[in-house]
Amino acid sequence: MVLKIVYHEDFLKHSPDPYDHPENPSRLVEAVRGLEESGVYKHLEAVTPPVGDVGLYTRVHSPAYLRHVLSTAESGLDWLDPDTYVGPGTLVALKRLGGASVEVYNIVRSGGEALLLGRPPGHHAGIRGRALGAPTAGFCIVNTAALIARMLSEQGKTVILDFDLHHGNGTQEIFYDDPDVYHVDVHQDPTTIYPGTGFPEDIGEGDAKGTKINIILPPNSGDDIYVSAARLALGILERLEPDYIVVSAGFDAYRGDNAFTVMRGGTAMYYLIGSELSRMARRGVAAVLEGGYGVGLRRALPAFAAGLANLENPYPDTEEESPPSVKRMYVAGLKRLAAAIKGLNRVVEEAVLEELERGGWEKRYG
Repeated sequence: MVLKIVYHEDFLKHSPDPYDHPENPSRLVEAVRGLEESGVYKHLEAVTPPVGDVGLYTRVHSPAYLRHVLSTAESGLDWLDPDTYVGPGTLVALKRLGGASVEVYNIVRSGGEALLLGRPPGHHAGIRGRALGAPTAGFCIVNTAALIARMLSEQGKTVILDFDLHHGNGTQEIFYDDPDVYHVDVHQDPTTIYPGTGFPEDIGEGDAKGTKINIILPPNSGDDIYVSAARLALGILERLEPDYIVVSAGFDAYRGDNAFTVMRGGTAMYYLIGSELSRMARRGVAAVLEGGYGVGLRRALPAFAAGLANLENPYPDTEEESPPSVKRMYVAGLKRLAAAIKGLNRVVEEAVLEELERGGWEKRYG
């Protein structure tokens, strides 16, 4: 099966020009360059998405919020909040994202794998923009991963896996009371980073209780913790036996990606997840680009795509170990998750307990 990469230059038109901003068109230029220079791109099948209907996003956002975004963008470069800009080019990008969402949905529904390199990113965008009390929408405008997951959930069992550095608070809000979509999110401890959400105790509500899983990682986590967290997430997915997996693929946790990254994980986690996903999804996999601003796009993204495409890791890194104090904080987070999920979701509880026992995590650092 050939991994299909869905991309269009219209995604570059969402721009903060003339202002500097971390979320800018150069991100996609770096992403494509990283895939080309790694040798991965030549093994992928390029797909050009059509222009689509922005109104599709009312499947996951309120119509009033979407109208506000579109009207603000039409007036010229402006700000939805102190972090999140829109402008005339945003409308072009959003229309192409709408088309790309349907394109990816069709590929995955048919049993394929797709990597959507689009922007603006989306996993912080909730029902009405800012989600779960976050101060901003964190560069995000519409939640494309959530839209694709919503559509796929009508065709079969769907799980969202988010491994961006930051918690996908928008995604959690959208599906928090929806039992048909599992959401497994691996992210830095929310007490130490934006958006300040995504605690192990946040497990969903109503009939969805036990379907939202937050795996938190302490600052300064190295490859040992990142690989452990990946194993845990994959263990949960394997037990759930999903038809479809939708990935919010962020690469800003890669060591040195940006000035704010304090994590020390390399490509091992990204490659491991990519290489296992197609085996675990009974039908198809959709990956949607979220964060990543520098070297993460040049090295971690190609490693992840290589895993999805059943290729060798083009950038194996020297693995770095976490300090003992960081390992103890990681284990404490897993134990919180095990306690929160106990009696609510047996398969998730089993996966957490298995990872605590693996390699002596519980014995040595519990």
